[in-house]
Amino acid sequence: MDLVRHLEYFVAVAEERHFGRAAATLGVTQPPVSRAIKALEKHLGLTLVERTPDGAAITEHGAALLPRARLIVDDARRLTTTAESLTTSGTVRIGLIPQLDDGIAARIAASVGVQARVETAGAVSLLDGVRSHDLDLAVVDHPVVLDRLLAGPVIALPRRVRVPAGHRSARAERPRLTMLSDLAFATMPRSANPPAHDLILDAFRRHALDPEVFTANTVRDAAIGVASGRCFGLVPAASPVLPGTEHLDLAADDVALRVRIVHRDEEAQSLTSLIDRILLQACR
Repeated sequence: MDLVRHLEYFVAVAEERHFGRAAATLGVTQPPVSRAIKALEKHLGLTLVERTPDGAAITEHGAALLPRARLIVDDARRLTTTAESLTTSGTVRIGLIPQLDDGIAARIAASVGVQARVETAGAVSLLDGVRSHDLDLAVVDHPVVLDRLLAGPVIALPRRVRVPAGHRSARAERPRLTMLSDLAFATMPRSANPPAHDLILDAFRRHALDPEVFTANTVRDAAIGVASGRCFGLVPAASPVLPGTEHLDLAADDVALRVRIVHRDEEAQSLTSLIDRILLQACR
């Protein structure tokens, strides 16, 4: 369902206290408004609006959700305004780290609503791009050194441990990270984001695993290293299982990919909010 449009209809009915007047305000006929409210109520599992002899009354649940609905509708309108201004001035320039799931990256590019230029690079490079105005914003792994840049909340995206097919950890009834001691850890170069690189190694050490690091300059290099039988790696939970590999659920909190959106100023807030929602959906 088009949640934003349905919320816009709900806000209109709540403000007008009448389906007909709400429809006139929205520039549509009354039946689509009624259908949208029923669909929204079914989606949320709550009754939001009750018909009355004089028009419509907002229920207790509807009143509780109305402020949030207004924020979402207003944010969507601001996003449209921002997108229109960007259309006239050029493309939206977005930076993404390569560890981000392909599906998430595609949803971000598709949801921008204007021609997007997406650049993939390590966090340090992307931050430099935002500072130099080569990028409008970037999704980077946490932690990073912000240095005068603004950042949104940290969002934890689930990851799994990719191991060679048939490895002892994959055969174990209760696999543990320590079983990976005979494998190197395939990961991006430390220079891509030193704090995040050191943080994940510290997490492994807390589990009594101190692996040799195999520097993988691309996601493909990491996958090949695992399939060859000499490495393990971390992949988005939704990633397909490639030939010669298996996926394990190990230390979920420690291996999660923590990301945040970084930008220069509040002008990118609407776009930032949109991408935040995409990331939050992915972490559920």
